Amino acid sequence: MDAAIHQFKPKQALEDAAKPRHKITAALRKAAREPFFHFLFLGATIWAGVEYVEAQSERYVIHVGQAERQRLAIAYQQQYNQAPSPEQLQALTDRFIRQQIFVREGKALGLDKGDEIVERRIAQKYEFLQQDLGAPDVPDDATLKRWYDAHKVQYLTGPRVAFTQVYFSPDRDGEAGAKARAEKTLATLAGGHETRAPALGDAFPGPSDLPALSKDDAVRLFGDSQLSSALVDVAPGKWVGPFRSGYGWHLVYVSHRLAPSLPGFADIKGRLADDYREEQRRLENARAYEKLRVKYRVAFEGGR
Repeated sequence: MDAAIHQFKPKQALEDAAKPRHKITAALRKAAREPFFHFLFLGATIWAGVEYVEAQSERYVIHVGQAERQRLAIAYQQQYNQAPSPEQLQALTDRFIRQQIFVREGKALGLDKGDEIVERRIAQKYEFLQQDLGAPDVPDDATLKRWYDAHKVQYLTGPRVAFTQVYFSPDRDGEAGAKARAEKTLATLAGGHETRAPALGDAFPGPSDLPALSKDDAVRLFGDSQLSSALVDVAPGKWVGPFRSGYGWHLVYVSHRLAPSLPGFADIKGRLADDYREEQRRLENARAYEKLRVKYRVAFEGGR
């Protein structure tokens, strides 16, 4: 008897487990016969169809309103420093329409998928948008002072030189002639006691005397040249040269060198504010990225 009972228990368990599924299936069949269910299904089908038709028809509509024309005109004025004529604005509009047509046709073919340049551009635009949304406030003086105290090394000026120059222009007698005049003048100055002699050369388009010039300042003034490089090593107290720059040939007399120094808080307050806000923007962008990053799971295929 006990054996028979144990023999039929699995079958009974299967039947009991199937009962809830049968009830759900029966309920769904009953609901499918209800007019209300037919109405919902029909409405959803019509809505989906209308949405599809509108999306397809909207793909072939290019909206060019006043705002778009104004944007095109502003872009033209920024590039050419003058407003476009009506004919030029129409040409810009036609170019915009042509671009939109090609973009939509390209998207329809899936050309935007897997394109590294397109993906990079989208990422840059999104990052730029996030930076605009997270612009930090202007810091007060107390905040800037703390920033200044914590980053003093960042604001140390480099070594600087104070010197005067004599300039020789190639426009007067050519490259070789200008260099020869510079060498002859150097021989004259080396035997004398002059520490300033701009009148012995040609008129320089900038200052002849420079009281405190760093290496970066020299590059900005004379270009990345023999002169801007030589100023770093020139010994004070004597005439040396000639050195070539983007302008011509130079003789220089370095009077003294200035050691690295820290500008005062008030002297670089504007720079401090810019640097502080840039750092806060960088930190905010990093936090925003981390919030996005936790939403994603990265699956490395074939090992990392």
